[in-house]
Amino acid sequence: MPTDKSLGDGVYFDRDAYPGIVRRSVAMMIDAVLLSLIGLANWLLLLLVFYALEFTTTPDTLHLVMFLTIIWFYMTVVKRSRFGTVGYWLCGIRIIDLRGNRPSLTRMTFRLVMWTFGPFNFIVDLIWLGADSEQQTLRDCYCGTYVVRSTAQPQGTAALHLTRYFATGLAPSYPRVVRPRKFA
Repeated sequence: MPTDKSLGDGVYFDRDAYPGIVRRSVAMMIDAVLLSLIGLANWLLLLLVFYALEFTTTPDTLHLVMFLTIIWFYMTVVKRSRFGTVGYWLCGIRIIDLRGNRPSLTRMTFRLVMWTFGPFNFIVDLIWLGADSEQQTLRDCYCGTYVVRSTAQPQGTAALHLTRYFATGLAPSYPRVVRPRKFA
């Protein structure tokens, strides 16, 4: 029987290569604290500049634009780099695409947009993370990314197939690497 290869091949890892809910949550908290501190420093610096130059307005809009740009840069450009974010670095994890490469900037931006605007929230992502065989969030599944330990090496390659789930009257699908079956 022929195998469908229309989506190409992707890599798969040993089950222990995927970080669990605790490691991913700690990395997320570290990055959130760091971004909050950067935002606070940015706000204080802008207040000092506006005060020194005797502006009559506050730097609210400028701060918002600068802070959103910093968040985008950190969560996309830095996270996809070979170093990763501070949280990823300290927790020993990295992000890759389904083929084992660094994700594109577009893919990372889409991942950030899905985190920000939904359709999945933090709680749904955590529940899915605990139930998924590869311990990936729904956001990772739809963006075509894996979060793996930084030392993880692929076990092999296998065909990518569309996986479908039926929930709340919807039938969403996303590409997923189909591991080869092991027969005893």
